[in-house]
Amino acid sequence: MLDPSARPSGHSDKPRFSPKCLKLAGNDNFEMASKHVNFAISYEMKRLYLAIAILGIALISFVLLRKNLNSTTGGDLGILKLQNPKQITKILLAPNNKKQDYIMLFKQGQKWMVKNSKMTESADTHAVRELLFWVMTKAEVKNPVSDAAKDNVTRELALNGVKALFYKGETEIQEIYVGSATPDQLGTYMYHKEMERPAVVQIAGFNGYLSPYFTLDIDAWRSPVILDMQAEEIASVKTMWPGQEQDGFEVRRSNGTIELLNHQGKRMVDVPENRLMAYLERFSGISREYGETAGINRKPKMRDSILRSAPFCILEIQGTNGTKTNLQFYRIGVSNETYAPITRDGQMPNYETDLYWVHVTGKPELWMIQGVVINSRLKTLKQIIQPEINTKSKP
Repeated sequence: MLDPSARPSGHSDKPRFSPKCLKLAGNDNFEMASKHVNFAISYEMKRLYLAIAILGIALISFVLLRKNLNSTTGGDLGILKLQNPKQITKILLAPNNKKQDYIMLFKQGQKWMVKNSKMTESADTHAVRELLFWVMTKAEVKNPVSDAAKDNVTRELALNGVKALFYKGETEIQEIYVGSATPDQLGTYMYHKEMERPAVVQIAGFNGYLSPYFTLDIDAWRSPVILDMQAEEIASVKTMWPGQEQDGFEVRRSNGTIELLNHQGKRMVDVPENRLMAYLERFSGISREYGETAGINRKPKMRDSILRSAPFCILEIQGTNGTKTNLQFYRIGVSNETYAPITRDGQMPNYETDLYWVHVTGKPELWMIQGVVINSRLKTLKQIIQPEINTKSKP
């Protein structure tokens, strides 16, 4: 039977580990624990650094994405708009379709002019101001075109779009490309070189498209003013009534006074000078119908037949600088589209009573002019001498 108190041979009563050994063992465990702790801290720091890096990349991506979205959805209002339209002195509308003519609008002193390869004319200041101060300051990008529409819209812009360039002197300020209307006709396709793709452009509160404001039709840009003189620049006005020559007369400045002559050149006396002055002042500006030329100008035979006929009245206005403007007035036959085809007496008139053709000598076109504009200037000699006899004009 084994004696519990018995010890195996070779056994010693001394501790298996000495204090020195315990100390060494304790150091090893501490170093090992320290390594574990350092490793854990290093791992957590790496995770933190990685998270910060990912967050930074995400933030940068967001900023870049927002910048890109802003550049194509109108967030950056400076992409299409003119920041200072007052400084613009020249506008070039260049067609991508080489079959069309260009339009150049340019300032000559304080006056806008328009030209293409065929003519140079005074420009319609109102139309130019609409483009500069309305379209180019209020147009905003609604949204970029979709992926499905991108290729077709880009192709259409490349083939038929209008490149609009705005200059201050000879320095280019802005460049955009203008295309057609959107299918709903409430927007316009446009492109700017900083855009990734074309975009739909609108003006808030305006239901329509903007392509007509970039038209290449020079007639739409021409000034409607067919006589542009100040009252003090008018030397004389001569009125002629073909077939009724006795009704003709001339009002002219002479030696510091204003005089009235009959159709034979005889001076008429006892006519107040202030009445003659008031008559001259009526010619300080005469405007035709606003807009493009009448459709008759696209029918040369019909237009030329009117020009070969006798006008019912001719006005010859001479400036103090010697320039002469000759206006010939023709009647317009009534049609089913006439506003009031029946007179007060129930008769069908042969001609329009409130609308005429007018031709400016030296110009190829016939323009329309309203009776309300010109009737007060179309007077007979009797109406000048005694205006109380008949306040209405000859027509």
